Order: sequence, then C-alpha cells, then structure tokens
Amino acid sequence: MIGYDSIRRFQGALSIASIVVALCLAQFTLSAALSIHGAEVRPGDFRITTFASGLNYPLSMARLPDGSLLVTISDGPGFLNSTGKLLRLIDADQNGVSDGPGTVLYSGLTGGLTSVRIGGTLVFVTGQGRGRPITILRLGATPTTPLSLVGQINVNYPTGAWLHPHSALAVRPTPGQSQSYDLLFQFGSQFNFAISTSTGSISSTNISGANGLLLGDSFYMLTLIDSGTGVSATNLTRVASGLRNPAGFAFQTRTGDLYFQDNGIDGLVDPNEPLSADELNVIRAADIGVGVEFFGYPSNYTAYRTGTVIGGQGIQPLVAFLPQPDPSTGEESEGANDIAFAPPAFPDGLNNGIFLGFHGKFSRGGTNNEENPLVFVNLAVTNYFHFTSAGQPNVGHLDGLLATEDSLFVADLATSGSLDSGSGFGAIYQIKSLVLPSVRVNRAGNQIGLTWSYGTLQQAESVSGQWNDVTNASSPYSVGAGPQPVFFRTRN
Repeated sequence: MIGYDSIRRFQGALSIASIVVALCLAQFTLSAALSIHGAEVRPGDFRITTFASGLNYPLSMARLPDGSLLVTISDGPGFLNSTGKLLRLIDADQNGVSDGPGTVLYSGLTGGLTSVRIGGTLVFVTGQGRGRPITILRLGATPTTPLSLVGQINVNYPTGAWLHPHSALAVRPTPGQSQSYDLLFQFGSQFNFAISTSTGSISSTNISGANGLLLGDSFYMLTLIDSGTGVSATNLTRVASGLRNPAGFAFQTRTGDLYFQDNGIDGLVDPNEPLSADELNVIRAADIGVGVEFFGYPSNYTAYRTGTVIGGQGIQPLVAFLPQPDPSTGEESEGANDIAFAPPAFPDGLNNGIFLGFHGKFSRGGTNNEENPLVFVNLAVTNYFHFTSAGQPNVGHLDGLLATEDSLFVADLATSGSLDSGSGFGAIYQIKSLVLPSVRVNRAGNQIGLTWSYGTLQQAESVSGQWNDVTNASSPYSVGAGPQPVFFRTRN
C-alpha cells in the first residue's frame, strides 16, 4: 500500500524550482495505552495500537518468516512460578491488532521465559537463571506447524545465589560459514558490587560439543552448526568481561557491530538509588571474539546522579543513562532490558539509533514505577531522550522489543507491574511509522541527485498522478533535469 511518504518535485532546465515537503494524510485514531513524546517526535507520524492484550507475561518477540510474531508466554500465577510456551500472533489485515488469541507453537518449557531468537530454521529460547536451559527448536513446514525439539544447552550454576544469571540471547549467522550460527548469552555478576568468585559451566542434551567453563561478569559466544537433522556446537568463546548484567544484545545489520546494555550497580544504602548508571556499549564487528574486551565492572563506572566517571579503566560506554533533564531531580531510567535498532522506515531523526526498554522497579507499575521509560539513543550524536514517560498509568515493564521495517513492537510484561499476580495483564503495542524518511535532493552539474534511506523510489508527472516504481533505482540515484516537472517519493 502506498502512502505516508515524503515527496520531492523537480522542474525547469537544470534547476530545482520547488520542493513539495510532504504529503498530508488523515491519521489513524486507534487508541492504545502507550503514549510517546520527545522534542524530535511528532506523534502524528505514528500509529500506536494495542496489538495484543490479556497475555500471560509476554516478554521476548521474534519475527517468523511469514511476518507473524513469535512471543514468549509464561502461564502461571507468577512470572517465575509458571509454564512457558511460544505463541504465534498474526495481523493479516495490518490494522495493528492481532487477529485473535494466537496459536501455541510450542509448550512445556519452564516458565519465566525471557528471550527468543531465530537463526535460519532454528529457534532459541531461554528463561532467567538456574533450571532454565537454552532450548533449541526447529521451525515447521508451514507457519502454523508446531515447532520440534532439537536439544538443550544447560547453564549450570554453583551452589548458592547468583544475582545476575543468564536471560538474554542474540543470534547471528557465523561470518563466512553457511548453516552455522553464533549464539550469545550472558553469565553476569554473582554479586551486586564485586568480582564473581565462583564459576559455572554449560553442558548439553543432544547438542554435541556444547560444554565448557563459564566465568562471571561476562558474556559468551557459542557456534552452532546445523546439519538439517541435528545441531552440534563448537568454539565457546568469552567475548567480554567487566560487566554486571548485559541483558540485551543487538547486531547492526549494516556493519555487524554488536551493541549491548549493562545494568548499573544498585545503591549500597538504598537499593532503589543506584550507585552507577545503566550503559549502552559496543564492540566493533572486527573485534567480536578476537580477544576478551574489558568494560570495567566493578571498580570503573559512571556515577548515577552526577555523571562522574569513577576509575576510568576499561572500555567506556557509548551512553550512561542519567536522570533527565537534571541528573539530581530528573525522570529516571533504571533496569535496561531489551534493545532494538530503530526501524529503518521510521521518520528522519528516529531511524538512526537504538531503543531500550527499562524495567524500572521490580514489581511495580503505573505511577508507582517512576523508572520505566522507553528510551531512544541517536547514534549519530550519541544523545538520548525518553520516547515514553516513566510512570505512565497502566504501564508496567516495557521489557521486550522487536523492530520490523516500519514498526517497533513493545511488550509490557504486566501492565499492573506485579510479577507475582500479573498473569493476564500482559500487552504488546505496535508503534508504526506513517511517514517514511525524506528523499534528499542535491544538484551536481546537469544532474539532480536523490538519496534515501528506506523504501522503493517512485515517480509521477503530478502529485495526484499515477505513481510508478523507478526500475532498479538504488540510493544514490541521478536524474537529468528537464523542462517538465517530475515528482519523486518512496513507498514501503
């Protein structure tokens, strides 16, 4: 469907006579509990809908090959006291609302599910901590075919508490190797503010080669080889150290760089007043797995209220998240969980960055959770703002994110905030762009140069005329100036 696109007009010999800035269109009015704001945000550029509601602790999402969503659900009175399943949700009419309650593609997992990712025909799912393995499943022949079990990777912990166990996954195709995938998972800090003193390990059920020692304050990469009938593992690698709880990962498609968050240190007197700020970090593609990158925890961090860099050793974060606008009194963001690159079809200024969902206070929601915004980081200038406010009524924990070409899906674990009695209060929101990024114009001699970041270039002889795709056009694209006006725009 064509619409919501930027238009640029050219006329006259060798000159740009006029520029039509945008096509004005009626806005959708479907309501949703989630509201957005920010100096760079025009709310009318988006359609926000409650994609699904009444869910049992939805958290992580992945996109199936047909465009439908695969969502982790934890059925039970409490998030951790539950049974896990994977639910498929579809929106055939593209109205921003799921068509019915969905279809269960796999069940019988230990509840408290926190991450699901897809690599090829393999589905990887896990929960948080002890007794929740990384389960590997295989997609069926059709979108509605139930998933089948391939095997499990067990993350083994020593006796006693481990404050920041595994919970997050990321998957990428192994560079230069077909039918092979690199799986990332964290093995965070044993303590709040000290180097881990014990070790863990991985073992496997039906995944040969998935074994090895795990050191705390880290995250790891394991290469999985898919034969089509089974999966084997090799090359367990400690990618990074000096991390407290890196619970969200995202690979940048264009560069292969790995971005991830790390949770700050809880307050030593009042746990709700952090000692250090949450962070956004990056490892460049060429450095992933080459050596163990050190990020400074526990002795090196950014103080939460002042922004003072303590220690200064290790790789410094791209961003340390302080209260805004005033670190002393501003709106807070604590407990970063999932991260996702902005949809490429989001409007200019919001399509070159990363979104982070902040959990906030552990089991509180609404106005009682003043730490749970959705945050946008502009990677061009590495500044950030709150895309949604903390403490919104009927918003609990925006822990799960999924970006598609033109939409950001946001999962609220429990709109009530409670992780003990929040069953049936989970929701997923869709934030869909109605305005594609601009087509940019520049003159070079006798040619007009067009550049755009997303979509298919179209042209027409008038704004209301018949629009046609420009065959094989890719950005940058040159067109000769002529005596008749020509209009250009992009479409999804």
